[in-house]
Amino acid sequence: MTHPRTAAEIREAFLSFFEERGHVRMPSDSLIPSNDPTLLFTGAGMNQFKNEFLGKGRDLQRATTSQKCLRVPDLENVGATPRHHTFFEMLGNFSFGDYFKHETIPWEWTFFTEVLGWDPDRFVCTVYTDDDESFAIWNEQVGIPAERIYRFGEKENFWPSSAPSKGPNGPCGPCSELYYDQEPGQPLPENAGLEELPGRFLEVGNFVFTQYNRQDGGKLEPLPQKNIDVGLGLERVAAVAQGVANNFETDLFAPILSALQEGSGRSYGSSEADDVRMRRIADHARAVFFCIADGAAPGREGRGYVVRKILRRAIRDGIDLGFDRPFLASLLPAIQETMGAAYPQLHEQADTIQALCAGEEQRFREVYRRGVERLEQQLDQLAADGAKQYPGELAFELHDTFGFPVDITEVVARDRGFAFDQEGFESAMESQRDRARAGTEISDEVFAASVGALVQQAGATPTVFLGYDEDSADGTVQALLVEGQPVSAAQAGQDVLVVLDRTPFYAEGGGQIGDRGTLNDAQGQPLAEVQNARAEDKFTVHQVRAHGSLQVGDIVQAAVDVEARRATERHHTATHLLHAALKDVLGAHVNQAGSAVGPERLRFDYTHPEAPSAEQLREIEDLVLAQIMRSTPVGCRHSSLEEAKQSGVTALFGEKYGDEVRIIEVPGFSAELCGGTHVANVGCIGGFRVLSDRALAAGVRRIEAVAGEVAAQLARQERALLSELESELKSPADRLLERVQALKTQLKEAKQAKVVAAPDAASVRAGLEGDATFGWSHLADLDAEALRTLSDGLRAQKELPAVVVLTGGDSKKVPFVVLCRPESGHHAGKLAKAFGKHVRGGGGGRPDFAQGQGSQGDGLDAAFTAFRQELGATSA
Repeated sequence: MTHPRTAAEIREAFLSFFEERGHVRMPSDSLIPSNDPTLLFTGAGMNQFKNEFLGKGRDLQRATTSQKCLRVPDLENVGATPRHHTFFEMLGNFSFGDYFKHETIPWEWTFFTEVLGWDPDRFVCTVYTDDDESFAIWNEQVGIPAERIYRFGEKENFWPSSAPSKGPNGPCGPCSELYYDQEPGQPLPENAGLEELPGRFLEVGNFVFTQYNRQDGGKLEPLPQKNIDVGLGLERVAAVAQGVANNFETDLFAPILSALQEGSGRSYGSSEADDVRMRRIADHARAVFFCIADGAAPGREGRGYVVRKILRRAIRDGIDLGFDRPFLASLLPAIQETMGAAYPQLHEQADTIQALCAGEEQRFREVYRRGVERLEQQLDQLAADGAKQYPGELAFELHDTFGFPVDITEVVARDRGFAFDQEGFESAMESQRDRARAGTEISDEVFAASVGALVQQAGATPTVFLGYDEDSADGTVQALLVEGQPVSAAQAGQDVLVVLDRTPFYAEGGGQIGDRGTLNDAQGQPLAEVQNARAEDKFTVHQVRAHGSLQVGDIVQAAVDVEARRATERHHTATHLLHAALKDVLGAHVNQAGSAVGPERLRFDYTHPEAPSAEQLREIEDLVLAQIMRSTPVGCRHSSLEEAKQSGVTALFGEKYGDEVRIIEVPGFSAELCGGTHVANVGCIGGFRVLSDRALAAGVRRIEAVAGEVAAQLARQERALLSELESELKSPADRLLERVQALKTQLKEAKQAKVVAAPDAASVRAGLEGDATFGWSHLADLDAEALRTLSDGLRAQKELPAVVVLTGGDSKKVPFVVLCRPESGHHAGKLAKAFGKHVRGGGGGRPDFAQGQGSQGDGLDAAFTAFRQELGATSA
């Protein structure tokens, strides 16, 4: 019998094995969690089944997945150890109130020993101290000898860890772990020593048995619905199946390492330092590519910050490997080779992935160069301050912001004579790890009651949405929440969450804001102002400020603000036209990377490596306007997701869809999957104007535009401004540019005349106050440009003082320059910073020349005197 060996074969074998045992094969959830806003990334197979574990959601009893996961708490270990990864796949099987221990433990054993063909005598396992049931199944039913079954406490073998004694309250249970012995024949360790031999025993499976509900005092009540959550790390399983001691030597990573060797000219295995760099790049490239494919682009905060940090670490390693130009995007084909069949988004989003990575790398290489400069500046400042130690916080700043290697920081600092604050660096790093764990690990509060859960517990049924056809409708109040707690009635003045059985209010989603409006009584009098509507599970939650009494069971008239709804619809349909126009003008690689649609304007983020030209923006705007002029009816139809994708309908970047999708179509121009509200005819949009286009991140741009009445109002404002300019400049509109150019010429000539009238360098040198050490002069009314010009001539003068300060301007604005002769021993940039403090300003520059500006010109004599005293002290 041939056993699965490649990662693809193992993945398919596992999923098929559990399909044959009644499990539904579910697709991997996105790395952006679909139903848990508390998580930055999906970090476990169970994340997408949170509702099922709570006994709600899909009608599902058994499921199996191969889940993409991302965890970042241990970044420093990635590449340095055989097993640590940021991105990995977790093979999983799950039971929601169906089978339990007696089924799942033998099944996993059968998969490992029969399907994969692993030697049964090379396994050891662990169970929770008091879990005699699992011990007996492993020992008597499976056949693992008792001496190969280890009992551990609640810290190691309970989920959440230490839940019985420390909490939190809620669903919990013991867990069991299966290990593969990589050094068979050696004596077995004592019970407490299993984890002391990490190189010998490799954990290949984790089994969580959710069977208790923890209550106050640590009391564990049996759950009526017991659940199973099993996870097997694909990379680890593949390593054992392929007979290698390192995950990075499996077929999942081999093509990436091969590409790195070819590109760098260095051989894997010839240098441990280079090997670590290659392994780290291979891991980080997978993480970044999958994040981008799932809609998490590099950015400045949240998920984007994490993705950018991982990407920059990979680039830094590439620089150390000798890649002198951007290389990371070129690794995509190697990853597509091994994972593209299982995850087609690697092909579908290839242009976006490569464009974003190339843009990020190009920018970071400049950032990295500045990081080196920043380190030198820090060391200069520390030396000037007389410090003896380089602070760990500064090292972490360089490491975190610039991706600068801490080992290089330490070497450079020590070469300059500074001790290195390793403890401070580790403290800052640990704080960062804590923040990362909070965003990527499974939270102990993962089963905390959400708004949706509270509403469901109140007996509410899913809200029926009527807003595609109706602007107002009667609905029954099913639930009221005040300050997060269900109430039977709400009073005037309270902020309330209201759930109706049916509503015309669109719940915020897909980039479109939630509707606003009122909840009225039978006579049409407002009972509450609806400020927003949002989706919670299958409910539309209206955020309202009550004007009167509201009670559960009341029938109210839900009335949408029609004017705001129509304006939002115009902007939403205009967004679809804009998206299609961007693809037409800039290329098919353009993908949506985010959007915000409301009554006042639209914002559309899209992937493109460079700024569109003014001509391209005009062409985009004209294309949208041409569609509006055609007055084409907007179509709406439903189909399966697969049929929609096959027909070429645009599926939005990073968005999640159900099996059935809604398609909004402007025939012959645009077709997108969308759940929002739209105009019936594109002619209803009325008008369209692009306001701006700017870079949002490397490879991602943001365009803002207005439509309808807002665009018309903007045109009126611009016409009024144009008329005012015609009046002020005494020129007709078609000659305004010519008039402005003439005025610019006059201004330039006036400035040149002012420079000519300025004192010459020789007269300034002759008029300097002070002595050979320090000379100064105040030249009233000279601006910064004139001072710079004058200083060029002054430096050519003979017998110039060692330090010269020239000031200009007036009492409210004081530009100044500082000149230092090379043999003076002073740094003009530092002196400018010091002098700036005396005039309520600042400055900086080169060792020989610097400039600055202050806001206090009164009392310059005192400022010169004080600065001279400081200069003397410095010289001494």
